[in-house]
Amino acid sequence: MSGMRQRPHRLPPTSYVGQIAISFTACVDERRQVFICHSDVEALISIMGEQFEKFGCGIPIYCFMPDHLHVISMGMTDHADGRRAMDAFKTKSGRYLKTSDADYRWQTGYHDRIIRRSEEWRKKVFYVFQNPVRAGIVQDPWTYPLTGSIGYNLNELIHDAAW
Repeated sequence: MSGMRQRPHRLPPTSYVGQIAISFTACVDERRQVFICHSDVEALISIMGEQFEKFGCGIPIYCFMPDHLHVISMGMTDHADGRRAMDAFKTKSGRYLKTSDADYRWQTGYHDRIIRRSEEWRKKVFYVFQNPVRAGIVQDPWTYPLTGSIGYNLNELIHDAAW
């Protein structure tokens, strides 16, 4: 596989547990542009929702860009585990991709960042929401069909983040 080299996580596993927000970015191997239309990623959204829920996490916002995925995870309980949720999502979606007609796979690893302050939270949510605009895919982020949330009201979330 090409792409980013697998780096160890900077923090111990316990740092990802609890009612915390975590930003994840996962890339497609060789940065191939495969996430183009909603129907192609519906199964991945379903897998993502199942796996994050299994580990006690909601997804305030996600955005499938053509060659990568942004996810912000929010631990819903003291035992929620965002890192295990992301690992499980990548494993299960990777198995799905192997058995489907997909001719791509995830890069090894992902980038993660624990979001510690509300100001940083708002910036990160707005960054993910505006990503298709910055990439020149759409002019209005509300028209991008591959941005959404699981367990949250995206309209309220973006309105709060914009302030």
